[in-house]
Amino acid sequence: MKYDVIIIGAGSAGLMAMKELLETGYRVCLIEAASSAGGRIATIKKKGFHMPVETGAEFIHGKLPLTIKILKQANIDYEAVTGKMIRVLNGKWYQEEEQTKHWDELMRKLRKQKKDVTIRAFLDDHFSNHGYEDLRKAVQGFAEGFDLADITKASVLPLRKEWAQADQTQYRIPGGYSQLTDWLLGNCLALKGKIYFNCFAKTVEYKKGNVAVTTSNSKKFEAAKLIITASIGMLQSGMIEFNPGLGAHQEAIRQIGFGSVTKMQLLFKTPFWKEKTDEIGFLITDESIPTWWTQLPVENNLLTGWLGGPKAGLKANNNDRTLLRNALLSLSSVFHLPHEALTKELFHYKIRRWHNDPFTLGGYSYSTLFSEKAVEILSEPIAESIFFAGEAIYSGESRGTVEAALQSGLDSAKKIRKIR
Repeated sequence: MKYDVIIIGAGSAGLMAMKELLETGYRVCLIEAASSAGGRIATIKKKGFHMPVETGAEFIHGKLPLTIKILKQANIDYEAVTGKMIRVLNGKWYQEEEQTKHWDELMRKLRKQKKDVTIRAFLDDHFSNHGYEDLRKAVQGFAEGFDLADITKASVLPLRKEWAQADQTQYRIPGGYSQLTDWLLGNCLALKGKIYFNCFAKTVEYKKGNVAVTTSNSKKFEAAKLIITASIGMLQSGMIEFNPGLGAHQEAIRQIGFGSVTKMQLLFKTPFWKEKTDEIGFLITDESIPTWWTQLPVENNLLTGWLGGPKAGLKANNNDRTLLRNALLSLSSVFHLPHEALTKELFHYKIRRWHNDPFTLGGYSYSTLFSEKAVEILSEPIAESIFFAGEAIYSGESRGTVEAALQSGLDSAKKIRKIR
């Protein structure tokens, strides 16, 4: 099994890299630990749901050029997300135009901040006095909910950039995000790429010009180059053994933040939330399952619950029954409805704990104080033979997104072509 390039991981980064290399004449094989492609793009179309349901990636965060280009090439429809962002704190509802108290002061301090520090350190320096409790909770909730970040490790300056872009339009793919990876996969197969599923990369032995990958089911693959698109969580776990070790690259892997998330899809018999208002896009709450959203502009009975950051990791071993109860109790508190009534309203549900997924071990990356340097190191190959790609390796402003994964996969393929 000798090839020009081996790729580990059939997510969007791996498939994008494979397509690019196959189109330029390389002999490529891809090995994937799971039984299907997609990685953290994980649309399900199963009995019990009346529509495609995203248990993984769901949004396109702005008109991201490479993602939109592929969707157009593949003739895949996408549409703008609508609805208002509403905060519910201590049972009180706030419209999106109603800012958290002291928010303007927070933004002024952020704009003046020159030195990068952790989010916790920034809050301690500027907002530790009595009266700032709600603001601190709001900042922590945002960092955990949107970035999956641990505020004791996450850096504050990238957060400032995110908030500056908070008003950009987001998009969804009505037919399911997996259409994108299915299209990439179809192209790779049409170009005679070899894809091996249920193959977990166990060991990687390498030297300049030669890489050998042995899988847990005793298959062995050899090539001149290797692209690794496994999640940072997987690489941090040490489950893939490298011989020789990765040196500075391994230390760089440890320096990147990687967050946990649990995503809950609850399909109800009726859209009971419309009795409160039919404009709910997102709900940001202080409940145990804090973030919820509807499918607007699509009208259906699906609510998505989202628990991100350290709390998701702590609750990852809770069983479905416990998590579902937490979800329904959270909604009961937000909408002032009896828990029993919501239980009877529930038609079907799906809970995905990405922290426990054996092939990702988490959700997506976030920036620490050391991420910029770490990404710089990981963007360079080892012995001109081992290349890294994925959402966490991307150095642009869309880290943690499908766009970042796609662009990183494309960039890694182009680097290989230059070396050749």
